Amino acid sequence: YEYGKDLVPDMVKAGDGYQFHVTGLTHDERGYPDMSWETQEKCVHRLLDKINHNVDDIIMLEEENMEGAEIVVVSYGITSRVALRGIQLAEEDGIKKIGRLRLLTVWPFPEKKIRALAPKIKAFVVPEMNYGQLSLEVERCAAGNCKTILVPHGGGTVHKPEAIYQAIKEASK
Repeated sequence: YEYGKDLVPDMVKAGDGYQFHVTGLTHDERGYPDMSWETQEKCVHRLLDKINHNVDDIIMLEEENMEGAEIVVVSYGITSRVALRGIQLAEEDGIKKIGRLRLLTVWPFPEKKIRALAPKIKAFVVPEMNYGQLSLEVERCAAGNCKTILVPHGGGTVHKPEAIYQAIKEASK
């Protein structure tokens, strides 16, 4: 359970003769559950450091039509499929230069990508099946360089593509 420079302990397989716990508890270097403040701090910081040191390898995105895009639709999950139809409707209406950024991983958030795009575009359109969790991250990373337009949806069903199209239309003005 000791870890090296990469912050990842060697992993053993069940049956190799080691005892280990598979739970959500934090554990000490011996693998024993330990919920003390000191162990929590050490373990959680190690996990965060492990993620932060490998963020570029963890983040997975799909990008489409980003070259010269003026509006970028940022989506994830099932909303990404509906966003495609919303983009199609906008293009059929003559709105061009719409990029699509599909987040395959939502966390860690692709801050570098959003920061790099923001000064080059008019707006991000962010359809979400909630009331604005991801859009707040997009807005934070855009840092006032462009608009962020939330397309909220309470769930139960997916967005109507027309709602995403209307947000793209608003962004294009």
